[in-house]
Amino acid sequence: MLKRPVFMRHEVTLYVMFVMGRVGSTYLTHLLNSHPEILALSEEMRELKEDGAEAQIAWAKEFMIPPRVGRYRVRGFSAKPHDILDPDAFGQLLQDKQCKILHMQRRNRVKTAISVINGRRLAAKTGMWGLFDEDDRPSAMTVDFEEFDRAIKWREEWDDKLTDYVGSLQLPTLPIYYEDLCQDKDAFLDDVFSFLGVSPYPVEAQTMKITNDDLSKVIKNFDELRARYEGTAYEAMFDEVLLPEV
Repeated sequence: MLKRPVFMRHEVTLYVMFVMGRVGSTYLTHLLNSHPEILALSEEMRELKEDGAEAQIAWAKEFMIPPRVGRYRVRGFSAKPHDILDPDAFGQLLQDKQCKILHMQRRNRVKTAISVINGRRLAAKTGMWGLFDEDDRPSAMTVDFEEFDRAIKWREEWDDKLTDYVGSLQLPTLPIYYEDLCQDKDAFLDDVFSFLGVSPYPVEAQTMKITNDDLSKVIKNFDELRARYEGTAYEAMFDEVLLPEV
């Protein structure tokens, strides 16, 4: 049996993956975690939010001190900006540790908003925002116009805030997009692995895409909703279909 390599503390790369919801970060985290040289955690900052800013920073500091000798070449976790209670202190920590930054985004904000609404329905049913069982897939829905409008506006604001925050860190950053992950997983992961400094590896994940890429099959009042955004930058996003039917 081949022995797994071990890495000295100074050889370990640290990363943080900054995300907003519904961009495939859970799926990517599972993919990264199935690489034998990567330890990828999910949204620990959210779990510590009730404990306060000091608890968040203390946990992050401890996590960013790898063992003197360990099995992971890369250690990191994902975080949403609105879960970070002290963004200045957190940013300073990342700079002190010279973390690499994955900035995961989604180009199609219409589909993001629909995914948020669908994710709430799934969480209400299963307690989880990720889909792991085909039987739990949400059925087609009638979208509340005001709920959708709020989701789009909220998304615009927080996407811009996150972009500004990531830029302010002035750390090595790889912008990555959900659509690219879906369309060519291997090429996407090759870029991520190269950025993090590990060799390619055949990784897999159990999470499933929640929402059909053809929104006309997801939204019962599709034509009415689309008409509200006719003539805007969002109009074409309603019609975009990049992936096979799920």
